[in-house]
Order: sequence, then C-alpha cells, then structure tokens
Amino acid sequence: MVPASNLLGIAAGLIALIALLIFLNAIWVARWAQRAAYYGPRRNAQRAAQRRLTLSLSTFALAGALMAISRALPDETVRSLPPLPPADADVARAEVGEAVIPAVTVFSVIPAVATNAEIAPTRPAASATPRPTPPATPIPEPTSALISAPALPADALTLPSAAQVASDKRLTLNAIASSVDASGAPIGVGTTFTRGVETIYIFFDFRDVPPSALLRHSWFRNGGSVFFRSSRLGKNGQGTAYVSWSPPGGFPSGLYEVRVALGGVPQFVANFEVR
Repeated sequence: MVPASNLLGIAAGLIALIALLIFLNAIWVARWAQRAAYYGPRRNAQRAAQRRLTLSLSTFALAGALMAISRALPDETVRSLPPLPPADADVARAEVGEAVIPAVTVFSVIPAVATNAEIAPTRPAASATPRPTPPATPIPEPTSALISAPALPADALTLPSAAQVASDKRLTLNAIASSVDASGAPIGVGTTFTRGVETIYIFFDFRDVPPSALLRHSWFRNGGSVFFRSSRLGKNGQGTAYVSWSPPGGFPSGLYEVRVALGGVPQFVANFEVR
C-alpha cells in the first residue's frame, strides 16, 4: 500500500505539470494578441491570456500546498528491525505480528551420549515465507493535450481588400463604393475612403437565392460591432445588389468589416479603411 504522503506528493507533481502547461498556453495567447490586426480579437486574446495566467498561478499554489501537507505527514514506510540476539528475536517478531515457532518443534531427538557439539540447536530462518513487496503504482501519462488553443474567427487577421467566401456561397463580393449612379452602378470604388464619407455601399453578386431569404449585414469598426440590419432579399436568378450604411456625422476613421450572411449562413466579409 502506498503511503498517503507519497500519494499527495504524486498529486502535487501532476498539478504542477498542469499549471506549467496552462502558463505556457497563456504566454502563447499573449504573443498572438500582440500580432492581431484588429482591436476586438486582440482585446479578447489579452483577456484570455490574463485569465489563464491567473489560473496557472492558482494551480501552482495548490500544488505547493499539497507538497507541504505531504512533507508534514509522518513517514509511514516500514523500517527493518535491527538484528537481535536469538533470545530476543522471537519477542520482536511477535511484536510485529509474525508467528513464533516454539523451540521444541525445531530440535531433533538426539542420543544421550551425544557430545556438546552434536546437540547444538539449529534455528530456522526468521520467516519461512517472506512478505511480498507491493508493486509500485505507475504515474499515468497524459494521452491528450490538457489545454486547447482558443478558437479564432476565420477573419481575425484579414487585411483590407481581402474577402472570404463560404463554400456554399450564393452571394459574392463585387465592390465597395462611396456612391451609386442613376443606373445603380457603383461610384468611387476602393478599399480606402476619406474620413467623414456619408455612406458606404457593399455591392455583391447573387445567384440561385431562395425566395424571401433573410439577408443580414453586420458592420464592425476596429473589431467592435457598430451596426447591423436584417431584411428579406426578394431577388431571383442572378444579378447584382448592394447593402449600405450611413452613420450620423459620417464614417469616423478606422478599420471596418462588413459580414454578410444569407439565411444564417455566412457568405463573405468585406474590409475597408477610413482615414
């Protein structure tokens, strides 16, 4: 049987290993946050790194407490008795629970004429069947990662002028513009606009859209949500349409994302910058 102090020491070592893995993961998340292009993902990653750093310190403290308790417990390991004279060996074995064999059972009947050398008794071994040594308890090795990396949005590191499209797309990005002419064509197409521009138009091509599908466009500035709207897209077949937003006072400077979804399925992300 493994002593309780040894079990506490093993548990403290495993907890310390878990704390080390959490600490290394917190460092990895903090370094990723420094390289994030947008404010929202960078802020969320920094908060996650702080939480994991606090958790690792708490886990280290728990491991230290368990180690201190294991050191404070008395040593329960059975120590071997020192060799005793023959007269006291039976008494000592009786104290530790071993059976004592009476002396009359270990002597042979000898003739009366035997010499003193011939009648010297021979004692058996202290124990006929030695106690088996309990097997050592193996420390289980981890079979999977204890800490998983945080799931990041697919567009977390997207730069302006890039667009991402779902595999089951029905809408694709066409252009980003600051105005529309009388025929509905985009004017002032680009990915960089002047601060104070009144309206931004996101033009997209559609095909095979289900009847009255719900179209949702969400606008983000520097990683934070600033506007969203949902409406029914009453279009059939193939063509071009657009969504737009006109914030009060015009667009302030910053990095913008426009995420467009159709029927709850993401379609594409448009990125532009206002300076």
